[in-house]
Amino acid sequence: MKALFLDIDGVVNSRRSSVRHGHLVGIDPTLAGRVRRVIAETGCAVVLSSTWRLWEENVAEVRAGVTSELYGMTPSIPGSRRGTEVASWLADHPEVTRYAIVDDNADFARDQPLFQTSWEIGITDEVADALIAYLNDEDAAMPAPRRRGWWRRFLGR
Repeated sequence: MKALFLDIDGVVNSRRSSVRHGHLVGIDPTLAGRVRRVIAETGCAVVLSSTWRLWEENVAEVRAGVTSELYGMTPSIPGSRRGTEVASWLADHPEVTRYAIVDDNADFARDQPLFQTSWEIGITDEVADALIAYLNDEDAAMPAPRRRGWWRRFLGR
């Protein structure tokens, strides 16, 4: 089984998104459509790894705006990196044979297949295409390692 670990902020919404969910940025239909294309073209199950998983109203928004079928949610492990939460979830789900992570943060282990987006623009067609290729091709290479220190680029340092 294939799994997609899905973040929300910086993936299906961005600084440019005008859709609102309460006082927060909501789910951008265009960006959500790109994630739905990944799901349709790979047959992957979606595991919510976003902090949105911590509030039922936000999970309902994800079900309404991205996919009604969530296979699961990563555990919340206080003080841990998101990559640790993904590893913990995977340890309990041996049925997963291939997975990918789509997130705007880089707090994952180097051996975890992260397809990093940007808070500025969210998921692009290029990232969606790369996810599809990776999830559908057992021989596909993992994405190139991310650069650490994204916050320095964000602050212009």
